[in-house]
Amino acid sequence: MSKYLYAFTLLNTGPATLRKLKSNFNTFEEAWGATKISLIKSGILEKTAEKICSLRSTVNTNKEWEKFKETGIDFITESDNEYPQQLREIKSAPFILFYTGNINLLKKKQLAVVGTRRYTEYGKMVVEKIIPEIAQAGIIITSGMAQGIDTLSHLATTSINQPTIAVLGSGISQAQNNNYTKVTADTILSNGGLIVSEYPPFMPATKYTFPARNRIVSGLSMGTLVIEAGKKSGTMITVNYALEQNREVFAVPGNIFSDRSAGTHHLIKEGAQIVTSANDVLNTFNFASVQSNIFDQPKIDFTNPEEELIYKKLSLDPITIDKLAKNCKLDTTLVSSKLSLLEMKGLTRNIGGGRFIKG
Repeated sequence: MSKYLYAFTLLNTGPATLRKLKSNFNTFEEAWGATKISLIKSGILEKTAEKICSLRSTVNTNKEWEKFKETGIDFITESDNEYPQQLREIKSAPFILFYTGNINLLKKKQLAVVGTRRYTEYGKMVVEKIIPEIAQAGIIITSGMAQGIDTLSHLATTSINQPTIAVLGSGISQAQNNNYTKVTADTILSNGGLIVSEYPPFMPATKYTFPARNRIVSGLSMGTLVIEAGKKSGTMITVNYALEQNREVFAVPGNIFSDRSAGTHHLIKEGAQIVTSANDVLNTFNFASVQSNIFDQPKIDFTNPEEELIYKKLSLDPITIDKLAKNCKLDTTLVSSKLSLLEMKGLTRNIGGGRFIKG
């Protein structure tokens, strides 16, 4: 069965068609050899039947199956015990999930984290503050391993040696061989995480596979947390799936003048739960609270008055050394040296271009 089911995935056969084939034929091998008329009688569309009949001759089932086994990737179907009940409940649930890593994570409680690819320093700070605390509390962080907030969320989780789940819009081998995603994928797996996809290992991503992937990200999770997103960004596709699936939606407020916060502010206006600390998520799902708040300022005993003055003049809005020196009425060279000391203490960040923010 496995060899011919895999062959069908190479034809980009969708979950609804795979279910009909499974229900109307004794085996996927039988379905693979069925005539066009038999395929149509099984309930699949004529266009789909024609595609299967025209393309299956291009697939060497034995060769492709051997190639698949060499990847070390495995798969489960909705008939397997490892398939999570949470995912079974969604519309158009994937029939098959390819995976590498710890498959047992699929049945643990998860939070989807999504956001813009073009994050700000503020968004990065939110991820680095909130996500590790949620992960440490026992909730698995699930995201799409895309550039931006997705990847930051995975790496923030692995930074405290906690597992995370990545759901891909391409085949797993495709991602593992990509220069950008390979590092993240390797980090996820080396920290006991899981990478899943409904697509066969070598399938490249397309403009259609990413939106389809998003239904799985939200479907696996108890809720979706949005950290920075434009009002019309792809992040909203995941949010819409979460709402359709009757999942919780959370949003972190941001700069009212930033287009990358327009989406989160819209969600908050529409009723999404506002998140200013990990506790806003943890309390919703009855997990133990943590003693922190994203807006809390650390209590620091300064022994140097210039350092204290410079620190107090810093904010999350980037500022140059020259402007900071002017605001503090201090010499630029002195401010520069004090900033270096503050940076070593983790109290400020150099974000490039000679600009600094509060750390």
